[in-house]
Amino acid sequence: MTSTSKSSITLRTFKKYQPRQIAKFVRAFFNGRIFIVGLGRLRVVEGKVVAYQHQQHEKMIRIVVSEINQTINELSASKRVPA
Repeated sequence: MTSTSKSSITLRTFKKYQPRQIAKFVRAFFNGRIFIVGLGRLRVVEGKVVAYQHQQHEKMIRIVVSEINQTINELSASKRVPA
């Protein structure tokens, strides 16, 4: 039996919270989801990490999402070197 539903798959599971490593991965994959052991599942939307609705009130999740996205911005800025 085949399913025609659009269920998203987890792109990668990270065993440790390492913001730089996660940021590099997220930049390469524009949409999907990731799983960080000890923190849970997060969405990747347009190259940024986003918490699921039920997680948005958890302080630790907000800190993690903010830190990863800041690292993504820093990595992107380092690529843009003025001529």
